[in-house]
Amino acid sequence: MNRASGFTLIELVMVIVILGILAATALPKFIDTTGEARTAAVSGIAGGLGSSNAVNYAGSLAKGRVVGAVLASETAITGITDTTAGCTNTVAGNLVDGTSFAAAGSGSGTYVLSGGSPTNVGDTVTCTVTSNDDNTKTATFVLTGTK
Repeated sequence: MNRASGFTLIELVMVIVILGILAATALPKFIDTTGEARTAAVSGIAGGLGSSNAVNYAGSLAKGRVVGAVLASETAITGITDTTAGCTNTVAGNLVDGTSFAAAGSGSGTYVLSGGSPTNVGDTVTCTVTSNDDNTKTATFVLTGTK
């Protein structure tokens, strides 16, 4: 009798399944996407702040603010975020709901804002958003003076 030698189909399938399980458990150790996720999160926060700032400034102009007026002499308008303080955690918290802004090093899931302060209505300053999870992850947006 002629007997063929080799592996059966069941043996080959089992080897492929075992290799798949090993690859699925080992692959995450070689690919760490945490840094990329934090970079994307900081960029998203900065984008949200920039967009909400633009809406806030447009609302300020629609309610009668004049570009170039000194912020200190202006009175507050209901529904408009006062950005006189500039790039602070308080201003950022008022512009974007649901995001935690805290002092540098305050802990996981929070962000800190830094930068200058506008002087007049319509003046712009560049603010930097930094992740408290990893202070090397930063993004910028433009803050416009409103009150």
